[in-house]
Amino acid sequence: MAKSLCKWRRGDVDAELELLATIVSPPCVACSKCARVARDKSYLCRPTPLPASSESVTKKVKKKAKDEKLTKKALKKGKKSTKTAKSKKEKKKAKASKNP
Repeated sequence: MAKSLCKWRRGDVDAELELLATIVSPPCVACSKCARVARDKSYLCRPTPLPASSESVTKKVKKKAKDEKLTKKALKKGKKSTKTAKSKKEKKKAKASKNP
């Protein structure tokens, strides 16, 4: 390959879509300049290795996004976050422990 993915133009992407799919699947390195990914460091201008367990990282990111979405939804309704809200039983226990 003559040039790195970082230097591809839009027309190059359209013309070489099948080649692009083979270059980026599975992603093992990312460019620290433009955040493009590839399976081999020779395809990028400033390659940085990705974590070995990229699937677990992806799952954590999705879970965090889901939690944030739930929190934002609760805030829109004027309620506390579902994670920080105490259950009725916990509130009763806390109240009972304060009163002798």
